[in-house]
Amino acid sequence: MLQIIALESKKRKQGSPIAINTHPQTGNQPNQQTNKQIAMNNFICALSGQTPISDPVALPTGQICSKKLLLTKLHETSNRNPFQPDAPPLDESQLVSLVCNSKRDIIVPPRNPTQNSIPNILQTLSSEYDALVLELFDTRKALQETKEELTHALYQNDAAVRVIARVVMERDMARKELAQWKVSDRTCGEIMQVGNEAASTTTSSSGTTTGANKRKRMAEEEPAMVHAEDHEMNENVAKTDQVTSGIPDTIKKELKDRWTVLSSERKAKTKGSDGYAAFEDIQSFAAVKKSYHKTSVKGILAMTGGGGRGGAGDGHDKIITSSKDKHLYVYDWEEEKVKHNFAAKAVAGGAGLLDCVGDLVAMVDSNGGLKVLAGNKFVTLSGKGDDEDIALDHVVGVKVHPTGRHVFVAEKSGKIWLFELDSENEIMKEATTWNGLEDKSDDISCTCVGLHPDGLILAIGRSDGKIGLWDLNTEKLATTLAMSNQAESSPITVIDFSEKGVHLASVDDKGNVSVWDLRKQKSMISMNIPEGVSCVSFCPIGKYFAYGTLKGQVVVTAVKDWDKKAILSDGDKGAISGLSWGKDAKSMAVTSTTSRVVKIWGLLDK
Repeated sequence: MLQIIALESKKRKQGSPIAINTHPQTGNQPNQQTNKQIAMNNFICALSGQTPISDPVALPTGQICSKKLLLTKLHETSNRNPFQPDAPPLDESQLVSLVCNSKRDIIVPPRNPTQNSIPNILQTLSSEYDALVLELFDTRKALQETKEELTHALYQNDAAVRVIARVVMERDMARKELAQWKVSDRTCGEIMQVGNEAASTTTSSSGTTTGANKRKRMAEEEPAMVHAEDHEMNENVAKTDQVTSGIPDTIKKELKDRWTVLSSERKAKTKGSDGYAAFEDIQSFAAVKKSYHKTSVKGILAMTGGGGRGGAGDGHDKIITSSKDKHLYVYDWEEEKVKHNFAAKAVAGGAGLLDCVGDLVAMVDSNGGLKVLAGNKFVTLSGKGDDEDIALDHVVGVKVHPTGRHVFVAEKSGKIWLFELDSENEIMKEATTWNGLEDKSDDISCTCVGLHPDGLILAIGRSDGKIGLWDLNTEKLATTLAMSNQAESSPITVIDFSEKGVHLASVDDKGNVSVWDLRKQKSMISMNIPEGVSCVSFCPIGKYFAYGTLKGQVVVTAVKDWDKKAILSDGDKGAISGLSWGKDAKSMAVTSTTSRVVKIWGLLDK
């Protein structure tokens, strides 16, 4: 046995093939029958898994494979051992060829497996099915991971786009302010230069006069020159102030303090109680017409929930209406009666042009003017100066701030006014103005306004179908909402925020209703109402969304489940002019342009 091993070792060093002549178990010299058994043995290639191998070789690391395949692999990997990459380089001289010494010196291939029985077929199918299921599982897992990575990448891209847009906007505004400052500075320099030249000319021309006459002439001309110079500089400063003037610090502090309180209460305030109305309850609403709150002239043109964006459901128990008899009516929900009747001597210009917070009521009349009711008296408007009158031009929107002391007014030209209530003098005093249209185009105008429930975001509806959102804290345009099919856009007529502050509803003059998610700045749903929409309203917690049509119907849908709809109609074909939700969404006040009374929709008492 030792001699055989020595012979094999010697042949391994010489690179000669090894003849297997010993019995695999007894070690004796094989006879003819043993040679047949060796001939029937076969080797499995460690590289390809094929059998038999026509040119088997053994590697120093113990593997057996086809010499042809191995040499090809070594050529591709620069003589690196395919089974142990860290091992020293492998050379062809290190391979040991294997042969079988038999009379025929052949390797009989194994018989191919045959599916000659049902159990074998079922076993094969089962194995293939298991392999397919495992592969499908891995594929789905990889697909889910890819989706998550794609979602994260898209979110980062959106955030980057918003940051870039804001940076570009701030850059453009800085350039504009710098250009205005340069113009103002250059104008002042030119005025001073002209003054100096005039003084020099005067001095040279009067060189032949006496010193007394020269001093007299200069004394007479200098005041006029200084007066002209001061007048020009004051005009330039006034123009600069008109563009860059901001909200006074005292007012901004009031707005921010109110925002702090409201935002901290928002979560608890917009959480529905156990008795909050279900959608099935709204579908069962019926109208109850009562004799109170009855106008002398047929038609109520506007209505607002008293004291807040959410109407009576946010803790305020009154609604205010403007009717064709030129009166303002204050209606108490709990006592179910009219509390006050004020002679406004004007009618609201339409639905959405009446707003109220606390005891401060603001209304845009049919002539585009502004009426402000503070407590029980109508107050006048005043400019920044004590005796300066205010001349508003075609007002298209008004919103009362949650402080109950400040009013935002929008003109068609895009000019935004901020007024502050002076209770002592019973006036609304101008605080500041600015241009609400960032692109000063003659073709674009302001059409309506909306105010966020927390009071620091002012929405400007435009004639080109876009909505500009202004951050009142930074006094800059935060973003602009626009539909993708901007070519088919129409002027925005109505804007309303949900009480949660995360949704914004807009309506254009073609009856397109869109609900926006302000967190994503994308439209959640866009509906076309052929009969047209005059007003919209979210319920106190933002769970339901209602809109009134120009044909007298009120449609209520569930937010995020837009297929659910409840239609409230009693046959009145007048345009809906106002919607106001009751407590826990268990009732709704509705007015129309052809009705004398406020209709209360709710569940009938059983």
